[in-house]
Amino acid sequence: MTETSTRTRSQTIEGFNPKKAPGPDGITSDILTLVFKSIPKTTTSIYNECLKRGYFPKEWKIAMIIPIVKPGKQNSLDPSKYRPISLLNIGGKVLEKLLINRVMHYIYKNGYINNNQYGFTPQKSTTDTAMAVKEFLERELVKGKVAIMVSLDVQGTFNAAWWPAILKGLRDAKCPRNLYQLTQDYFRE
Repeated sequence: MTETSTRTRSQTIEGFNPKKAPGPDGITSDILTLVFKSIPKTTTSIYNECLKRGYFPKEWKIAMIIPIVKPGKQNSLDPSKYRPISLLNIGGKVLEKLLINRVMHYIYKNGYINNNQYGFTPQKSTTDTAMAVKEFLERELVKGKVAIMVSLDVQGTFNAAWWPAILKGLRDAKCPRNLYQLTQDYFRE
């Protein structure tokens, strides 16, 4: 185990908001931080083994669903009046974050991200997106051209994501086998 991997795990664990409600196991990020500080090598070894073997523990995928009524919809009979909140176990949140960080590092390092991608992109915000659109429109309007803009917001993006396409994209990008297997296991069950 390297000092970097221990530091990365520590930063990832400590990066979670300690005020967030725990998942079904009742472990908060504060508790996991204390465990990590008490036994860093053991905690790091657990996450390293998950990453190495491509294994996402089933217990870390279990969520407690809390339905929250949307403002102004209290008297509605429509089931969409609820906004479900999923409380996940912190162990799984940490492993998910480690997986995403590694996959994104690989994708960026190997040039698989288009420069016009703003969502899920480090150092780019919604303000950057708005400014890029504004600059594009200004350039085209100065030239006397007509500009048409279409905006798309996908509701329930995670639930709408087609997992086989995500896995195919990782295969096509020659993503490291362990990260591919961990993503595949994450999607399972």
